[in-house]
Amino acid sequence: MVVIDSFDSLSAITKPITNDAIWSVVTITGSLTLQIDGKSLIMTPSTLMVLAPGHLISDFYVSDDFSGFAINSTLNNLEAFLPVMSRVLLCYKVFWGNPVIQIDKDELEDQLLYHKLLKKKTSEKNTLAYSELVVDNICRAIIFETLNLYIKRLDTAEKSTKSTRSEQLFYHFIMMVENRFKKTRVLNDYADAMCISPKHLSALVKEVSGRTAGSWIDSYVIAEAKRLLSSTKMSILEISEELNFANQSFFGKYFKHITGLSPSQFRNNL
Repeated sequence: MVVIDSFDSLSAITKPITNDAIWSVVTITGSLTLQIDGKSLIMTPSTLMVLAPGHLISDFYVSDDFSGFAINSTLNNLEAFLPVMSRVLLCYKVFWGNPVIQIDKDELEDQLLYHKLLKKKTSEKNTLAYSELVVDNICRAIIFETLNLYIKRLDTAEKSTKSTRSEQLFYHFIMMVENRFKKTRVLNDYADAMCISPKHLSALVKEVSGRTAGSWIDSYVIAEAKRLLSSTKMSILEISEELNFANQSFFGKYFKHITGLSPSQFRNNL
């Protein structure tokens, strides 16, 4: 999870780009204009945007008087902060279709307080026994507070409507991926376990999330590979075995195809 206060560095991003993380952006003053999936979105003062993975960002413009902040995280990281990932997924279609919402003075003040606290705690150099737990729980609070803001803005009819069959299957698929991505990356295995055809599973995942089923599986595998490469002393061979690849060479090709770097290059760049 990354906290961003200055948007100046974002101008260096090569566009267009497909978003591969969850962004929570708050505008305090000025404006932020984005071209997302061919449509123009404008963030004015006191607006919040949650941008889900899968959107195509073709351009963005930050006004000279802009002030605000952003919190960026992969879905796999969010799973570590939440007891049940489905709590995020329940609002996923809302984020996807209506990423920008207006927030009132009290809601903006809450966002600023959480942001200030998270920034302070993540920048502290002393590492006490419970420092990591403190940061984790601040992240949980931010996530649930943000989910509440979107849920409040759903009309009564939408709140009472049960999830569609496709949405239920999508949630089931994500839960299965979380539990099984180390064992299998084959879509057919997930489809068989859910008693539906791979073609049907692919179509419904794309429909509900805007991402392919394969990209969801890959995101979990790559996130775990990056974690093992960056935070353990496991050899690349051991990591390939941990993630159930046939051999180290296949793992290396898979990792480079998705990230643009070999596992050793990724580890050396840290």
